[in-house]
Amino acid sequence: MTLDLFKRAVPALAVALILGTVACHRHDSGASSSASDTATLESSVDTPMTALNGYVWEASAPQSKLDFLLGVECSLAMEAALKQVAEERGGTVELSRFANGWQIAFRDKARPDIVRQIDEFYVQNPEQKERHVFDVIWMEMVRPAMTTEKR
Repeated sequence: MTLDLFKRAVPALAVALILGTVACHRHDSGASSSASDTATLESSVDTPMTALNGYVWEASAPQSKLDFLLGVECSLAMEAALKQVAEERGGTVELSRFANGWQIAFRDKARPDIVRQIDEFYVQNPEQKERHVFDVIWMEMVRPAMTTEKR
């Protein structure tokens, strides 16, 4: 019963966690903010998760990018915890392809390195700024790493 509840709750928690981190911006209370900083903050708060493309990514504060990746990693950690609990109870739960691929692609990388990798993709491919950040992560980073790992 408890495992079934967790299986249903994890996707909702993951989405909530990720959505909550997308609009986060670091703001030093002692520093004065400019009009452009305020406009960036206001526009990012109104940006839905489905619009997290290269334009939004590049306009996001560095801390927001790190927070976004932390949210992704937290949802993957929840998935791994569910797998562990299932195994402890004699069951089996397979990690998603995304979770397995993330571990392969980023096992030796810190969050700032992943941010730089995403930043570099959008800089090197300005014509692809309409692509969602998750599409870039999956197609350009995770899948190639999984393919290389299989060889």
